[in-house]
Amino acid sequence: MEIYRSRMHQSLKSLSGKVTLSPEIDIIEPTDPTALLLQTSAVRKLSDQIRTAAKANAVWLSGTASEIRTFCEEQEEARGNFPAPLPIIYSGNDQDKWQKLAEYGVCAVMISCKVTTVNDLKSTELKKQSEEALALGLQPIPEIILEASTASTWRDEHFIESLVSDITLIIGQEPACLVLKVEENDDTGGEEETTLPPVPKSLSKQLPILGSISVMAGGNRMGAATKLLKEEGYTGGILRKACLPSPFAKDLDLVGRFWSSCIEDLKSTKSKSFQFLTRNYMDKSMPVEWAKYQKSVIDSGALGNPEDNISINSDNGDYQGF
Repeated sequence: MEIYRSRMHQSLKSLSGKVTLSPEIDIIEPTDPTALLLQTSAVRKLSDQIRTAAKANAVWLSGTASEIRTFCEEQEEARGNFPAPLPIIYSGNDQDKWQKLAEYGVCAVMISCKVTTVNDLKSTELKKQSEEALALGLQPIPEIILEASTASTWRDEHFIESLVSDITLIIGQEPACLVLKVEENDDTGGEEETTLPPVPKSLSKQLPILGSISVMAGGNRMGAATKLLKEEGYTGGILRKACLPSPFAKDLDLVGRFWSSCIEDLKSTKSKSFQFLTRNYMDKSMPVEWAKYQKSVIDSGALGNPEDNISINSDNGDYQGF
């Protein structure tokens, strides 16, 4: 059990201080007979993609027990190699699976608790479910769910300190990791910027504290959410399945390719707005000549009518960056 704690600490906290990123994946069992026959190989390929291409820090998984077992087996085959196997955390809500999942190699289970104040934790199932998880050799990971209106009032660092202290007393040990999820108010329409409770630097060095990113991919929304986590002191983020364009969800190959591109882009240190200034000593001004050339191409109609609007259909998987 201590091995699981150690693995999660190493994976979910970056020594360089960068935000760690881990996707939440719901493996949907296909209804098509042919796809059902190919499901095992599809799950194995997905597992490999998340570890080697996406280079995720961990994976939060839900699905049938057999599919999770296949995912765990593929990860275990990578032991001793690089990248090493990822910690697998069960994010589903079927507690009857816990015993089997522990046997398959799942490290931890996420226990969701919706609260308004820190004192509300005592009236949740956190203590009972944590004891059951620990008895099976699984690490309990509390997911504290706050409404946006509540989160906006938790602007003092002592709120998170008190939260961790109370959780430690309730489950009998310091959690291996803590997840904080802020739910948007329905009446805002998602237009207001999310406010996150700040995490003290001393606490983020002590244990992984992750924020929850649930924005739809596109328009740099995920990038902005990741940046906010870093600014507020979080060690990492869970990229929730809500980020995934809905048409992708049933195709595991698309799921793997999406998360690979997404996490690579979010972790990239390359500048997204490269600019430079230079001089030239040519007889003609190159910027002016280039502008003239661009105008001639546009005026020729080769690029279509500039007044035509190109619509972005997010429901069908269209997106502008992450």
